[in-house]
Amino acid sequence: MTIGIVLLATNAYFPLGIRFIKKFKHFYTGKDNIVFYFFSDRDPRNYLTPNSNVEYFNLINTSWQDATNSKFRSIIDVGNTRNCDYIFYFDADTNINQKFDEQWFIGDMVGGQHFGDQDWMKITKNFDRNPMSKAYIPTDTNLHQMYFYGAFFGGSENNITNFCKTLESYQKEDSKLPYEPCANDESYINKEFHYNPPSRIVYNKDFKFAISDKGGIQNMRDSKKDVQYLLNDILELKLGVFDVRDNKVVKIVS
Repeated sequence: MTIGIVLLATNAYFPLGIRFIKKFKHFYTGKDNIVFYFFSDRDPRNYLTPNSNVEYFNLINTSWQDATNSKFRSIIDVGNTRNCDYIFYFDADTNINQKFDEQWFIGDMVGGQHFGDQDWMKITKNFDRNPMSKAYIPTDTNLHQMYFYGAFFGGSENNITNFCKTLESYQKEDSKLPYEPCANDESYINKEFHYNPPSRIVYNKDFKFAISDKGGIQNMRDSKKDVQYLLNDILELKLGVFDVRDNKVVKIVS
């Protein structure tokens, strides 16, 4: 079985995308074929060992908003041109610190319960409430309300490709208004999962990875942020595994 992992790691997110691949490979205990589809303005293969099973897609983003809104199109491109049994998306700043296999996240259509769903969003969800938007969910909905991550979702190749085609069509319609939903691409994901729930939900308590761990790097959304100081150290650890802590590269395995 082949599982494709889509990562968007443009600009300052690049070093964290490299961290994700290295730590995924280090902690993964399964036996499936994992292929990383790496969308970035910089080639990751120069920073990884030859057996990393990475395909590079050149992608230029001039803003954080542009980057996050390219998520659906990137996944569609993989689904249309590559042969995977499953495709999953993870934010590049996702961190891995424990052994795992694919059984915690695999499924025909999978969404992840947002860590804030039973906390600060327990009463008032962060759904988009603009009736003009394709991301709109009314406050008086009688359907079950769960808020899902935009940082993680996936499923079988056909399901996830069609899912992203639907959400991309929502983006295009809203751009004509013009309108940007309150949580960007995450708003569209929640709209679709609200009316068409995923076949599998990974609840926050069962989530094996750390979401939005930026390792102390500040101002990540600045598309002009210089992270060359990190890349120099990462290049020296091409054969090793590292973490990013307190804005520094820290070797964890030689």
